Amino acid sequence: MENLPFKIDNNDYVKLPRSLKTAYLDGLLKFEDYTVLIWLWINANPRNGKTHVSYAGLSKDFKEKFSKNFINQIMLRLKRQKWIWCPRQQGHRSSFNVDINSYPLSDGTFKDIGFRFLEKSDRSENGSDSSLLTEVPTEVVNVQQKLKDGKSLLAERFSFNYDNSSDRSSKNDTEKENENNRSNGRGRRPVRGFSPKSYEEQKCWAIAQGLGENDRTFILSALKKYGLVRIEEVFRSVMDQPNEKVRSRGAYFNKLLSL
Repeated sequence: MENLPFKIDNNDYVKLPRSLKTAYLDGLLKFEDYTVLIWLWINANPRNGKTHVSYAGLSKDFKEKFSKNFINQIMLRLKRQKWIWCPRQQGHRSSFNVDINSYPLSDGTFKDIGFRFLEKSDRSENGSDSSLLTEVPTEVVNVQQKLKDGKSLLAERFSFNYDNSSDRSSKNDTEKENENNRSNGRGRRPVRGFSPKSYEEQKCWAIAQGLGENDRTFILSALKKYGLVRIEEVFRSVMDQPNEKVRSRGAYFNKLLSL
């Protein structure tokens, strides 16, 4: 065949088991996890079943469709499900080795990483993977603490039974201006008809719909300011509140996010 966009090198290939596809179709692997696992598989050293990566590097490899934080989440899930093993990470900047389970090695054997999960340094006393806790981004820990401290108070403030005239009149000029802009239709970016350009925008679009928001302006600006990890954490906290307790989920979400 002529005019191919590139020439396929039939001398450079790796063995890729069809069982990975089965795991994805059976729901054992999310699509993003499946994609990253195959990427790791293709780039692994056939002599030892290892590949050297970083969160920033993987994000760049995927044209930044996955943020560093999201890559971190994917790697944690793959490790928890024992598709891979990697040492605990203290930050997002450092690079590290990743061992791939059942990787076909050049000597005819297959990579076994089962012993990795039995090491004392990688497990807590109750058998859970302690590295998963240390690898959680700092921003997740911070937002969880803030949510714990503030969500009860905010839920009360947004409940049907709460009546405090001072709070109702405490909107600052910026909030009033934003409300005027929304009422006048200025600066509105409707949720309906929006075409997300990335995974993060897709998630924010779904969250805006879940909150009953008609305008996506706030959540897209929040994505740039806070990141997807925090937005998802706040959204879960909002949706955990019973319907009869929170009058406006959208307003509650906005306030909780700014804590």
